[in-house]
Amino acid sequence: MKALTFELHLLEPLLATRLGGGDPNSAVGFEFVPGSMIRGMVIAWYMQQHSADATDATFRRLFLDGDTRFLNAYPQVSGRRALPTPFSWRKDKDVGEPLYDFAVADQDGNRRWKKTAEPFCYLWQSGDGDNKAQLCRPERRVNIHTAREERQRLTKGESTVFRYDALAPGQIFCGVILADQGADLKTLKQWLPEGEAISLGGSHLAGYGQARLEHVQIQDDWQEYTPVGKDTDQVIVTLLSDALVRDPQTGAYSASLEPILGRAQVAFVETRVVGGFNRQWNLPLPQTLAIQAGSVFVYPAQTDLPACLQNLATAGIGERRAEGFGRIAVNWHRAAEIKPVEAPTPQPPLPFILRESASIGLAQRMVERMLRERLDRALIAAVSQFTVQHPPSNAQLSRLRVVVRRALSQNNPHIIIEHLEGMKKTGRDQFQRARIGNERLDEWLCTLAKNPREVWQNVNTRQITLGGIQPELTDALALEYTVRLIDRVLRKAQKEVSND
Repeated sequence: MKALTFELHLLEPLLATRLGGGDPNSAVGFEFVPGSMIRGMVIAWYMQQHSADATDATFRRLFLDGDTRFLNAYPQVSGRRALPTPFSWRKDKDVGEPLYDFAVADQDGNRRWKKTAEPFCYLWQSGDGDNKAQLCRPERRVNIHTAREERQRLTKGESTVFRYDALAPGQIFCGVILADQGADLKTLKQWLPEGEAISLGGSHLAGYGQARLEHVQIQDDWQEYTPVGKDTDQVIVTLLSDALVRDPQTGAYSASLEPILGRAQVAFVETRVVGGFNRQWNLPLPQTLAIQAGSVFVYPAQTDLPACLQNLATAGIGERRAEGFGRIAVNWHRAAEIKPVEAPTPQPPLPFILRESASIGLAQRMVERMLRERLDRALIAAVSQFTVQHPPSNAQLSRLRVVVRRALSQNNPHIIIEHLEGMKKTGRDQFQRARIGNERLDEWLCTLAKNPREVWQNVNTRQITLGGIQPELTDALALEYTVRLIDRVLRKAQKEVSND
């Protein structure tokens, strides 16, 4: 099928909060990036250029009706998009491997079996005929935060300690968008800014949610999975995402696929409660029972079932398919035994020196791009360390942000100093009263404007070398990151003023 694929490179921890996180003072995120979150990001970019609402036919086709489906972004494994591990896989508690698929064949009941702990896998058949799977669990980061009414003053008895359990930065997640009309993928591609930093999830002011889009491309023959194993007299249906299936008789949400496919011979099912949040209404969505991704259902090979399932595998099943719910795989895993494979240990590259001019030019572009990627991460980390105490008014901060951007476009950082020195006494007093660390805000700004290379003391990264080629920290690059650092710190101060 035709699909728009992309990679999400996490620059900061990503918090996609799920229900049932336990402690009410904590937030626990999913182990993937939900399709609803990706859809919301694309809608935000779309609405910047279009004046549309839910009554617009194009808007409904792209985002609401299910003609376009924003699939969950799952972790990348061996350069491929991983999929939820089937719940029918078991392993011997004493031996550990191989893995056995209980949906394919019954196993010895006298042995002690346990489920696989890793939530995602990449399954393939090797050249020697072995069925192999690489299991993975995304890395997570747990941070402790404190909430209080007055951020700059600790008041006994009025502070709340809470915990965020989020996806750790430095990971890659693979996202996919499917559309019934191929032209819609070209339309959506322009709203996925490759190489630019984007914001996803919650708690952006606390240092969460920054990511970068890479490898945005349209694939004409994309496959969500590759079947492994031999044909049997059974049909195995596996959920590749949570599914919301409603019983037509009672109207209640079902814990099986019986309302759609009938009763299964064997089923390996888990459920969970899912919700959501509508930013337009500023209200949470109703909490509903979902069949969890990884659930497996086994059916007899009836005459009309494969054709029916082929259509459902493309369009999905159940409700909220536009948000990635209801993805299924048909006869994806039909091997009784699967050999787990460890992820290969990355080896350091061997040193080499480039000689040809064409290779040198390509390497120069590569190291410059690598440098920018690392500087972007360092910039985000630096901004999180700065807090403007007693910030100026929003009007003063907005005016200075315009001046800062003009300094970059005119390649003249002294415009910032001229603006600060030319302000009226009321505005100048605000910048002198504001503090960033132990330094006055106006002095901190003037120091960076007089010598933009001072930015490397805050935004730094280790040197990059490729074939003897190293990127150069030019004056233009120093000015760019000086302006970006100042602008982000001022934007952060603006949000603090608005929240207060």
